[in-house]
Amino acid sequence: MSRRFPVRPEEFDTAFVEQVFDAAPGSLISLSHEPVGTGQVCDSYRFTCDWTEGSHPATFIAKCPSADPVSRGAAAIFHLYDMEVGWYRDVADHCDALCPKSYHADIAENEQEFVLLLEDMAPASQGDQLAGALLIQVETSLAEAAALHSFKPPAGFENLPWLGHGEGNAQFLEKSLAAGYPLFRERFSSLLSPDILDLGQQLVDGIGTYIAHPPEQQAITHGDMRLDNILFHDDGRIAALVDWQTCSLGNPANDVAYLTGTSFADPADRRRHEENLVRAYLALRPDAPDFDKFWTEYRRHAFSGFIMAINASLHVERTERGDRMFAAMAERPAQMAIDLDSLSLL
Repeated sequence: MSRRFPVRPEEFDTAFVEQVFDAAPGSLISLSHEPVGTGQVCDSYRFTCDWTEGSHPATFIAKCPSADPVSRGAAAIFHLYDMEVGWYRDVADHCDALCPKSYHADIAENEQEFVLLLEDMAPASQGDQLAGALLIQVETSLAEAAALHSFKPPAGFENLPWLGHGEGNAQFLEKSLAAGYPLFRERFSSLLSPDILDLGQQLVDGIGTYIAHPPEQQAITHGDMRLDNILFHDDGRIAALVDWQTCSLGNPANDVAYLTGTSFADPADRRRHEENLVRAYLALRPDAPDFDKFWTEYRRHAFSGFIMAINASLHVERTERGDRMFAAMAERPAQMAIDLDSLSLL
């Protein structure tokens, strides 16, 4: 194999894994793998290792490029693989936000070939985007968001160039959303109400103002902080934030509104808890703005989940579960935007 790392599970060999874990040659007798997760941008596998010696992990998770060329192409356009590799390579070990330990992170210049070897967080399990969240899941996830948003790289943000991909992606989004929304509307006309779809058109019409608004603060943000990208213990408490493919320098309110807006299956639950959730999040941040300023930003970013649903649904491999998930991602924050009169802030 000419490249320096494997990109499909069948390409993993014992010599590569031994090198990653600094193990003696021949100490890994065998490897086996099985697919895990429901990601549509990349493919993930759990590898089981049979070691003869040492205290090396019995299992690990490998993330590889999607087998679907459309998803790989979208990942390159939006620099998704580069952002995730950058997070694990440059930041994860220094930030207090919970995430899997990285054993190895590498990416090719074409940004379509990469590999990540990560800690297996089993028996923690993925949240269920379609079913919605328990309150404890949102509470503990927002606590990790506060830890992430409070982190300041010792060498400064400017020394992590992959953090700048978010700005370029926003500019691309402004140009592409208007062209893509009619396709989204037609595709989801049976899954979303006319009121939601009309709101989407109003959002698309005002997307330039939305994107141009300068944030009150900037921080490293996850960018896709929803249940499918969070692992939980059986008691509902967060185990780890995963899928850092949209990690960039951005507005912390985006993560908070995105998580809250997409998590509650019943909008009444979100209405009942969201102010207390935002106040609890702010209390954990030493550099937090005052509540009123942040609440305005939170209201404005109620659209964040809706925007992600539109954009992502048009650029990844289409599946039945994916369509139901994107519909839920659109409907819940759309209702949140209606409740908070977010259009008035565009």
